[in-house]
Amino acid sequence: MSTHEFDFCVVGAGSAGYAAATTARRMGKRVAFVEGEGELGGLCILRGCMPSKTELRSAQIAHLARTAGNLGIRVTGVEPDVPAVVARKRRIIEGFADYRAAGIKEFPLFRGQPKFTGPRELAVDGQTVRASKFLIATGSHIHVPDIAGLRATGFVDSDGVLELERPQKSFIALGGGPTSCELSQYLRRMGCDMTIVQRSATLLSLEDEDVGTALAGAFEDEDIAVHTGMSIKRVERAGARKRVVAQRGREEMVFEADEIFLALGRRPNVEGFGFELAGVAFDHGGVKTDAYLQTTNPDIFAAGDVTGDYELVHVAVYEGQLAARNALGAGKQKADYDLQHARAVFSDPQVAVAGRTERECKQRGIEYAVASYPFDDLGKAISADLTQGFAKMLAAPDGRILGVTIVGADAADLIHEAIALVYFKANVRDVIAMPHLHPTLAEILTYPAEELCERLEGEAHVLVSP
Repeated sequence: MSTHEFDFCVVGAGSAGYAAATTARRMGKRVAFVEGEGELGGLCILRGCMPSKTELRSAQIAHLARTAGNLGIRVTGVEPDVPAVVARKRRIIEGFADYRAAGIKEFPLFRGQPKFTGPRELAVDGQTVRASKFLIATGSHIHVPDIAGLRATGFVDSDGVLELERPQKSFIALGGGPTSCELSQYLRRMGCDMTIVQRSATLLSLEDEDVGTALAGAFEDEDIAVHTGMSIKRVERAGARKRVVAQRGREEMVFEADEIFLALGRRPNVEGFGFELAGVAFDHGGVKTDAYLQTTNPDIFAAGDVTGDYELVHVAVYEGQLAARNALGAGKQKADYDLQHARAVFSDPQVAVAGRTERECKQRGIEYAVASYPFDDLGKAISADLTQGFAKMLAAPDGRILGVTIVGADAADLIHEAIALVYFKANVRDVIAMPHLHPTLAEILTYPAEELCERLEGEAHVLVSP
């Protein structure tokens, strides 16, 4: 068994691992990757962000064509070519993956199932890799819950949905999180009948209640049936179809479809890596880290989905870079997620959040004022037939902006103004002072800011109305 020595060994070549490795290389360190035998590139490129958004764009075009009559344009014979949609996705993702794989292969790369054999070494494919510092970035896998009959009945997960060239006519989606919302709407726009069965009281249950309520209304407009507050009792066969038996209160409800789409989240990849032999504490919720992303072994850090905290690629990149600097630099810096936790859901309407939400403020005892403004009262949104949703702004008693939530068209892009406002600790008065072009969707942030100005400080400003 040959032995190889490095300054820094990164276990996992996804977004967190790649960010850490490139950061360590810029610091002049000897860096190696250890990765399994699968395709290189990581979840975001191969099976997450990029393939899903590629297919969602195709679904959006189909929807725009079908609804063009609302704007006086006749479009007939709209029929999605799903095999062509999937083929286009594969071509695009192949390019992304090839580019990332080339970057990974610039480093010494050890392929195979890694297993720690001590606090600063691991074995992989008959070789021993030793390093002064390690990063665990093994990512996550799809969570299959212990629901009676689920495994025996069978299901398709998000990986499978993205590869379906001939999707079944009807689906029951289990779960109402971001992945379920995005891909359930995709399937509906590809011509499938969709039912969403969600355990929590609203879709996107980690967000404020008004977010999930607004999104459910938009889904119902597209004939996506949304059932919330459901306890799933069992899954079973119903002839050639599949059945989900659920309960809300004392009422039992039965749903049938051709296929089940399992979308109940992901779990950190922590099994089979020998973490216990390295002195790294972990459980099913992920590898345990401190504020510096350091594990219970001071020479091993962790970043990305494996920590079980924030399943967002920009957070994984941030953590990978920070972990590398903390492991290899002269000092250490604590991870700060207040702004890094900005996020978006690419449903239609989109959902995006920057800074605090009402739920977070209530949980943390933070005093706040809130104002909201609907897209259906915004000039550009009315003229463009993009009237679903709202923009909501939270401010401290002195007017400092605490957070912004947007449900609406292009929310994932519009939220970047809010990110800048929160980053620079802007006041609601700053939003009024800043020019906003007219007519634009971005103007919507000026309206809750105006209301907060008037309410918090008694200031009144005249806004241009359409």
